[in-house]
Amino acid sequence: MTNSTEATDTTPLPQTSDLRSAENDLQKLRVRLRTVAEFIHDPAIDFAARHTLAQRLDLPVPTPAPAARQTKEATR
Repeated sequence: MTNSTEATDTTPLPQTSDLRSAENDLQKLRVRLRTVAEFIHDPAIDFAARHTLAQRLDLPVPTPAPAARQTKEATR
């Protein structure tokens, strides 16, 4: 049987702070990746710059928008 002090012990394990730190770092990286992906696929930004960035980061490259669509977006 477990004594009552063991059952209610809330002292964090040493790995808990390391795990929390790793999860926080992972969350920051996910936000940065999402920001970069939004930049790469933003048609308002120069296509060559977006394409080059995607290649350098080994991410999927954006596809150029059709000319009619680019013109329509530019007039907004």
